Amino acid sequence: MDDKKSIPHDIPRKWLNKYDELDCSNNQIISLPESIGNLSSIQVLDCNNNQLMKFPESIRSLSNLQVLCCSFNRLTSLPESIGNLSSLEHLYCDVNQLTKLPDSICNLYNLQGLYCNDNQLTSLPESIGSLSNLQELYCNDNQLTSLPESIGSLSNLQELRCYKNQLTNLPGSISNLSDLQELYCFENQLTNLPDSIRNLQGNVANAFKEYLKIKKEIEIKRILNEQLILDLDTVSIIVLYY
Repeated sequence: MDDKKSIPHDIPRKWLNKYDELDCSNNQIISLPESIGNLSSIQVLDCNNNQLMKFPESIRSLSNLQVLCCSFNRLTSLPESIGNLSSLEHLYCDVNQLTKLPDSICNLYNLQGLYCNDNQLTSLPESIGSLSNLQELYCNDNQLTSLPESIGSLSNLQELRCYKNQLTNLPGSISNLSDLQELYCFENQLTNLPDSIRNLQGNVANAFKEYLKIKKEIEIKRILNEQLILDLDTVSIIVLYY
């Protein structure tokens, strides 16, 4: 590619139905041509680390696309037509300037990984629970104030990263995530975790037990301090048997 700021306006005919991957990452591309929709055979489109501000609507025609990488660009939105990518399994759109995700993203029933961290999102689509095959959801480092209740329908979700947001609570439906192994929710504005979270299994359950232990210890120390009783051995015994 001689000009790092663009790719050919008319995709060469010899490319059509020939390649299964297009990697134009680490350039200074500011736009993709509408003709990119003619690359119906590609399974991977990597345009990370460019200057993209939007995607052409013709992206809807990439019916075989399984992996879309558009991280580290200047995207402020994703096209509604992205919901037509029925084969998509992994969507990397982190480190952009996205303020919302299109509702059509919930039509990506084969999606296994959604990485939308480090943007300016204030909410996630209410129907995100439709992504029944989703295993990893990274929405950390945004401006989220809540998570939709439908998140509890993500029956195959194994990892949820929602740290460094403005969350004041977690939805009670989070206890329905029976496959969840890792939950990262630090650096928010949480005052409590929902009681239903105790129903989670595996690593998350163990982490919640530790959370309860620490919470009880803090509360006991507060009470003892109010009574001017500072016997740390007594505190340890109370914590152990509380």
